[in-house]
Amino acid sequence: MPEKTVLMSRQEAICTITINRPSAKNAWTREFASELAEAFRMAGKEAGNRVVVLEGAGRDFSSGADIGLFKAEFPAPVWLDGMRDLKDLILVMRRIPQPVIAKVRGVAIGGGINLALAADFVVAAETARFCENFSNIGIVVDAGGNFFLPRLVGLVKARELALLGDVIDGKTAAAMGLIYKSVPEAELDAAVAALADRLAGKSLEAMALIKEALDTSFEMSLPSTLEWEAAHQAVMTQTEALKAAARLFLQSRGKG
Repeated sequence: MPEKTVLMSRQEAICTITINRPSAKNAWTREFASELAEAFRMAGKEAGNRVVVLEGAGRDFSSGADIGLFKAEFPAPVWLDGMRDLKDLILVMRRIPQPVIAKVRGVAIGGGINLALAADFVVAAETARFCENFSNIGIVVDAGGNFFLPRLVGLVKARELALLGDVIDGKTAAAMGLIYKSVPEAELDAAVAALADRLAGKSLEAMALIKEALDTSFEMSLPSTLEWEAAHQAVMTQTEALKAAARLFLQSRGKG
């Protein structure tokens, strides 16, 4: 019986989703996008999950689409269906209420790098290798890279990454603002665990709304943004979580 290409596990409030093709650098099969999207849907619906960590099994995050898919000579309609599955995956990742952390070691190439960038945080080993290799093989950037790159690093750096297709390491990616943080590889698991624990202690409802607001901010005017903030803040000020935090703060100042 073949191994599952997507694994899920949970420890307390943290759900881990693992791409499980380590012998192929976690390259994607035809079914991969729909299987991973379903895993994220399940993780998002589980009330006990407060953070989702995405990782690759073994020594790599993901090398993107399996090269065998390009050799198979699928007709354009088949590729279109597959790309729409990929679209669904990226949208599911962005829309689940939990913050998503991509833990990157080894390679994150092609679709693999943009899958990582779809997370809310990318924590990578300093030695991780990132590459938008699309121009190198004669295809367009996909998996949301055209959306994420200019928003993360600006148009100049986005053009450099997408058109030149150079390999950069985790330390360089962090320095240019492409990812949240890079650490020595031996510290990667601990760094992700610490970040996940920190996020897990926050209000899931608040984090979900903050994600939504930031994702839509480029599409909204200032008046629309201020109105969104007013409407949602009016609701959030009524939550018990805020009242408990206020009581705790006042008690710590001897005013409770």
